[in-house]
Amino acid sequence: MTGEPGARLRLGLVGCGAIADWHVTAIGAAGTRIDITACLDIDPVRAEAMSARTGAPAFTSIGAALEADLFDAALVMLPHHLHELAAVQLLRAGRHVLLEKPMAPTLEACDRILAAADAAGTVFLVAENAQYWPEIVLAQQLLFDGAIGEIVTARAWHCYPPMGGFYDGVDPWRLSAAAAGGGIAIDAGSHWLRPLRMWLGELTEVLAVTGRPFEAMEGESMCRALCRFDAGVVASFDALLVPGAVAPSPLFQITGTRGEILVEGSGKVKLFDGTEPRGRVMGQGNYLQSYEGQIAAFEAAVLDGTPPPVDAAYALGELRGALAMYRSAESRQWERVW
Repeated sequence: MTGEPGARLRLGLVGCGAIADWHVTAIGAAGTRIDITACLDIDPVRAEAMSARTGAPAFTSIGAALEADLFDAALVMLPHHLHELAAVQLLRAGRHVLLEKPMAPTLEACDRILAAADAAGTVFLVAENAQYWPEIVLAQQLLFDGAIGEIVTARAWHCYPPMGGFYDGVDPWRLSAAAAGGGIAIDAGSHWLRPLRMWLGELTEVLAVTGRPFEAMEGESMCRALCRFDAGVVASFDALLVPGAVAPSPLFQITGTRGEILVEGSGKVKLFDGTEPRGRVMGQGNYLQSYEGQIAAFEAAVLDGTPPPVDAAYALGELRGALAMYRSAESRQWERVW
């Protein structure tokens, strides 16, 4: 398939829950060379609903979908504790796989998935869309260009009410610590840890506290941490799910020796370098555009052999960070990530 003129990618959707809607919208918006050719979900209602939207046949098991031989690649969007089983089955069947983050809830499960990917020889990527978030990429370029001098510190702030479709309905799996592998740090928090790693290097040590302001969630719905990176920079990381209203706050703030960069919830990236008191708007993106960049990178890897910005193993950094935060919340001291 790689390099064939006019080639298109037949994609199966494995899991048709709330996040699948975002991915399907991104596939359409990105103008990809992708055809959705199968919709899989153990809930036939969800599978049929996605089938009606995409025109692809519905299945209620991976085995049945593989037997039909309708897809060359799979986008896996299942609860975290099911990632290993699904990814390994698909890889062993010779499919390319784009697996929603985290790769799995444990490092041991991740090792087994990576071993299956190596044996399969197909494309395997972890879907951490923050890697392609336009505002994050722009901020990275500004840092690379020296817009604020040497980085002194940074702040990541994720604070939202629980989103409908993800935390409501009948027994939503994200409320289960067993299904999610924890709470907000291992799930949504990875979108805020990835940019810090992109800007500051590898995360090496954390000091964290956790709490449960959203009582319906078994895992932590608050995680506040100090994060030390391999270059010595210390940044703060806050991830919260709170049931009430929240005030607007910058998603990221990076402080340097000559200025600051803000990434706002509106998508604006502002540079404060002394030339404009309110900051200069250097560009504006949209979080959902990150899904377009992500699917385009997967498509290019499969159809063109184009290496992605990072490999699947890079996603272990967010998982290791979250697990270290959990250990720190228990020990009440700094914990090594690696």
